[in-house]
Amino acid sequence: MTPTAPGVPPTFDSTQIAHTSASQQDSEQTRQLVEARVFEEIRSCTYQDDELLLKEQRRYYTINIPKELTGGEARQQVNLIVKRKSGKPSDTDHDWGDIEVIGELKASNNDGVKRTLVQLARYARDVLTCQPTRQYLHAFTICGPFMTAWVFDRSGCYSPGPFNIHEQPERFIQVIAGYTMMNEEDLGLDTFTERDGNHRFIYVAQEGTEMKLQMKPQPLTRQRAIVCRGTSCYLTKVPYSEDWDHITKFSWTSDRRKPEADLLRLANQREVKGIARLVGHQSITSIKEMRSGMTFIKPYSFHVTPSAVSSFSQSFSQPHSVLSGSFSKHHGLTIIESSAEHLKKRKSVHAGPKSKRSKSNSQQSSAPQNEVTYDVKEAQGASLLAPSDSAYDNRIFRCLVIFPAGRPIHNYKSPLELLEALRDAVKAHRSLYSKGNILHRDISENNIIITDSKKTGFAGMLIDMDLAKELGTGRSGARYRTGTMEFMAIEVLLNIDHTYRHDLESFFYVLIWQCALRGWGKEWPKRSLLTNWYTNSYRGIATAKLGVVGANGFELILEEFPPKFDSIKPLCRELRGILFPVRESDIFTGTPKDPEILYGPIIKAFDKAIDNIKVG
Repeated sequence: MTPTAPGVPPTFDSTQIAHTSASQQDSEQTRQLVEARVFEEIRSCTYQDDELLLKEQRRYYTINIPKELTGGEARQQVNLIVKRKSGKPSDTDHDWGDIEVIGELKASNNDGVKRTLVQLARYARDVLTCQPTRQYLHAFTICGPFMTAWVFDRSGCYSPGPFNIHEQPERFIQVIAGYTMMNEEDLGLDTFTERDGNHRFIYVAQEGTEMKLQMKPQPLTRQRAIVCRGTSCYLTKVPYSEDWDHITKFSWTSDRRKPEADLLRLANQREVKGIARLVGHQSITSIKEMRSGMTFIKPYSFHVTPSAVSSFSQSFSQPHSVLSGSFSKHHGLTIIESSAEHLKKRKSVHAGPKSKRSKSNSQQSSAPQNEVTYDVKEAQGASLLAPSDSAYDNRIFRCLVIFPAGRPIHNYKSPLELLEALRDAVKAHRSLYSKGNILHRDISENNIIITDSKKTGFAGMLIDMDLAKELGTGRSGARYRTGTMEFMAIEVLLNIDHTYRHDLESFFYVLIWQCALRGWGKEWPKRSLLTNWYTNSYRGIATAKLGVVGANGFELILEEFPPKFDSIKPLCRELRGILFPVRESDIFTGTPKDPEILYGPIIKAFDKAIDNIKVG
């Protein structure tokens, strides 16, 4: 070795020598030698820290106990979820509003398709409820060795079928990895509203121009179901304005129905009063567009045992008398058949003998037993679930902005405000029917708003005309006409075509609901007769309602009112007498040919009750 020349100092800042596996040649490419060199390459430049992943990266999370998942109405324990990372990820703190994919894991496949799917659908319902403007949801199940990928949208759910993850590992990896690599549009998320921090904006068409509006982040109302219109409403304002005086509504409506925007324009042209005014609208997408390229032949056939809760179809096969003899006898009433065939025989109904039913003293003095003395409309058979030759219901996702905004009727601040809003909503319904020639057909607590009468002239107004129908236009051909069962009229539940009287009956149920249930605030009664108005088949709900509109049954309902609503009980009795008069000692649910036979007395009854409250 040649020594360093004298006078030349050694260097201490030269580049460090590093070994690489590239120096291994031919026979030296043994596992032991290569691994040693490879380790030398990576030993000082390896990092293992989950926080290094991109901020917007999606990942899987497991839910160990129900309380780790918040934001839903009931505690649910989904096995596996996919959601977006945001800052430091929390492994034990999740919200239904953040979930992007759901997964259910089972050790075996013994539960069968129905049980597993229903469980998954329960989770999907919560996701769509907490994300009401979402277009669809990806989900999957792994039961033993079998994986099934699902998609839920507003017309149902579909899947390519199960596959064995051991026999098709590549497909398994592709699906699992794919969920985390999808963009917002592929995941079915809301991509049509614009977000800027906590602010949310929507663009709608208004007379050929595009209008930008700001929405509140949380919905005013939302629909808690999967296969439905998925209606949600948001308080909205013009940017830089202080007043949240508009409402933006999103809903999935059948392509066979007339768009709500068209009906609102028509009502405005015909000078209807008490109906919200159209500001702008937009069609976003449709089920057909989202399912394009896919072929649906026939629905999956489940092997199930009929039950009282699930057999809604039974409601349509027998649209006649719904009460057994023993039930009628027990409640002291006989129910008249309301089928089309029965009413054809008796188009004009005259007074019969007075009712022999027993009544309380309070009812005898406040609720006259009106005998039917008017001509009755001939009832027509209808269907809440119409037959269709299409594989699925093509719903169009629409956005609608209306003016003015208001509070839902169930957010009333006093009995007086409740009655004034309901009375004016009935007036609006009369105007829509008589001047607009339009029948609303979906009266519920979600579709009546409390408004400022000083600004609008009405203390209450009607919204949501998705199911409204212009009279004389024939059937729409839509597959479904869903409604809120607790407010549906008895004859509608029994498959009789919808009339204006049925909407007035729904107003009556809204009033009862606000007093007997909403009147207690957050502490709803654990047991209420009104529970039977939404926890049964259509036929069962009709039976329950018929049982309480009789004299004895109705007094039991009034007993459920909080004391502060005692002043409203006389009005409720009077409305019951108007809507359910007596014919030959029987409760009658037919529709008078002259609408003023009902509208006039109902509005007058509200006026009297309002005056009584005002004078103390």
